[in-house]
Amino acid sequence: MERRLSTQIYNAIRERIDQGVYGPRSFLNEGQLASDFGVSRAPVRDALHLLCGQGYLISYPRKGYMVNVFSTKEVNYMQQIRRHLERLSLQLVIQNATDGEICSLRQFTQTSGADLAETNRNLFHMRLAELSGNPYLPAVLKDLLGKVCFAAIRRESDLGCHEAIIEALLAWDLPAAEAALDQDVYDL
Repeated sequence: MERRLSTQIYNAIRERIDQGVYGPRSFLNEGQLASDFGVSRAPVRDALHLLCGQGYLISYPRKGYMVNVFSTKEVNYMQQIRRHLERLSLQLVIQNATDGEICSLRQFTQTSGADLAETNRNLFHMRLAELSGNPYLPAVLKDLLGKVCFAAIRRESDLGCHEAIIEALLAWDLPAAEAALDQDVYDL
């Protein structure tokens, strides 16, 4: 029961970090969080330690936990790994997905509003990983996407890259799909 509660609290805190409720360099207090969630400190402490281990928080003994800020260099390292994972996704999608499944990616090419565009960007990449047929790829990619979004990479959304990826996949043109992906997943 305690472990499940820790997981729920972890998910809630992580979601708040991802959504910017707890912004970069914000301090989180174990006691306050326990009060906010209406639980004891133990499951909150477990969740906070896990978030520290994943790089989302930095622990300051007797002070609390600060929401981490990733450096440009760290973000570029994440993007480098992401590009390789997503290139693998593209290869596997061409091998395993149907045209209908590939066309289902179009639901994530809508651009009405910055928040929708950012959400659709992430959903597009997650769905691409799901279509790969590799059950481990979405989980690994989700963590990287979360950290990259959390690092606040901001630019004008160009979901046209996604349309180019879809068209290349439908044509079984891996080099064109990779070129469009490289345009979409960039270094700072």
